[in-house]
Amino acid sequence: MTLAIMQIVFLGLCYKWSDWKNWKLYYPTMLFYIIGNLTEDIITCKKPLWLYYGSTSIDRLADYLFGFLIFPCVVILFLSKYPKGKMKQIAYLCAFIAMMSFVEIALYIHGEIQYYNGWNLWWSVLLYIGVFPLLRMHYKHPIWAWVILFSLVTGGVFYFKIPLTDL
Repeated sequence: MTLAIMQIVFLGLCYKWSDWKNWKLYYPTMLFYIIGNLTEDIITCKKPLWLYYGSTSIDRLADYLFGFLIFPCVVILFLSKYPKGKMKQIAYLCAFIAMMSFVEIALYIHGEIQYYNGWNLWWSVLLYIGVFPLLRMHYKHPIWAWVILFSLVTGGVFYFKIPLTDL
């Protein structure tokens, strides 16, 4: 239920406050996020780090809705209102990190996200600390963002001992 409410809220926020007339500017970065999310889903299919609603096939649908609907809305909101000035940018990044951390806390409290295999809320916060600057980097310097993403995914596979032999 919480996830459904969040979908409506994020769609509304995106419709109201994002730069829809220039959506094509943000589309490559939305795809960058979606590809990253699908890659995580594929790599961790046998050893998930988190799942929305639990662990059934319907739960994977919830994960895809988050990846294909909620977070692309977050991406366009984030990029279309990105401020100028270092201090404003730092505050803006912190606000988005806090917002997504709060969203995850709400999902966790309502039992709509579960953590597995060493993952926890603090790893998610760390993930958001990396994701938002990486999204901005992709928007400005896509090649460097891909290199960093590949490095982070490789490090995560080793750290969390994700078996790639079962893919």
